[in-house]
Amino acid sequence: MRKPRPNSYNPAQALNLISSDRAGDALSCPSCSGSIERDPGNAPPPPRTHVTLTCTACGRIARYIAGAA
Repeated sequence: MRKPRPNSYNPAQALNLISSDRAGDALSCPSCSGSIERDPGNAPPPPRTHVTLTCTACGRIARYIAGAA
């Protein structure tokens, strides 16, 4: 039996959420309008850092690697 995967956004929702995070806009969940928790919490994150965006209401996640820009 396989491990259950964590809930994740569809690709269009994830790209929209990631681009909003990189632009420094206020974040809200595209599925349920809940608040988004970001790990690590500092913005902007250091280059080549793994950033995880998690909805506190529905638990969906989006992950990306911060660029060197």
